[in-house]
Amino acid sequence: MTTLPVTPLPVRFTVMSLNLWADNRMPERTESIEKLLVLHQPDILCLQELRPATRDLIDLVLPSHQRIDDPFEGWIREGNIYYNTTLFNLVEYGAEDIGMFEANRRLFWSRLSLKWGDDLLLFVSTAHYTWSGNPVEREGGVNPRYQQAQRTVKALSVITGKNEPILFMGDLNDYVHPVRILREDGFVDSFSSLGRTSPITIPAIPTAKGTPQTIDWIFHKGPLQPMTSEVVDFFEGDIAPSDHKPILATYSVSIEK
Repeated sequence: MTTLPVTPLPVRFTVMSLNLWADNRMPERTESIEKLLVLHQPDILCLQELRPATRDLIDLVLPSHQRIDDPFEGWIREGNIYYNTTLFNLVEYGAEDIGMFEANRRLFWSRLSLKWGDDLLLFVSTAHYTWSGNPVEREGGVNPRYQQAQRTVKALSVITGKNEPILFMGDLNDYVHPVRILREDGFVDSFSSLGRTSPITIPAIPTAKGTPQTIDWIFHKGPLQPMTSEVVDFFEGDIAPSDHKPILATYSVSIEK
């Protein structure tokens, strides 16, 4: 009689979402980005405003991780998902058009399997919604993030399976309607799930300036529970990794077999 291995559930892993601020103040921020990732070693890293220079840097800094390697320029110059290969295998991935004004932005996603069994799946996705200072909105046009959030919810409902653990995170450039739309669809952010409110995520003073806002989020749905969640105030000297502060959360996933 064959004895099946016991799957070590629940499984715990760390997740980080970070807008990398394109090429601004590079290479001045190189050391800060490097030290942030070396010290925190997120098992899943979702990025916005990625550029070839920061992609190459992260490839070196996280040698135990893989990212989505695809010729579509959006994966190279906008968003990508890194995952710890000691914990996860890549099953499939995609990039969905959710009505971004920016040509290469998409709802980027990957489906990962836990190393303990291909039937233990985790869906990870990220997006960078259009900035409120875009020319159309600035001149009195409609807020595009309302529709982008609706299309995110619709796309995820098609791609994901029933009771599948889902992570969606990124720079929503908003703290009102997109957050409400996601919550109404059953998504919970990593702070409110712990009975907390999110701290400010931008700007990382003194590296960047601007009006303090909470616009970066990590949401989850399905059999996932955050155990910790923080907006990381990280600096190397007086230089932060980005104008956005990273969000870092620890999740536990329980899947009945």
